[in-house]
Amino acid sequence: MGPELAAACEVWKKIKFEYAAMDTL
Repeated sequence: MGPELAAACEVWKKIKFEYAAMDTL
């Protein structure tokens, strides 16, 4: 896994987490 893919994964997880958090409000 390249650094670009790893960074994209981190961003995706962050977005997914924030979306889930907003969904529960």
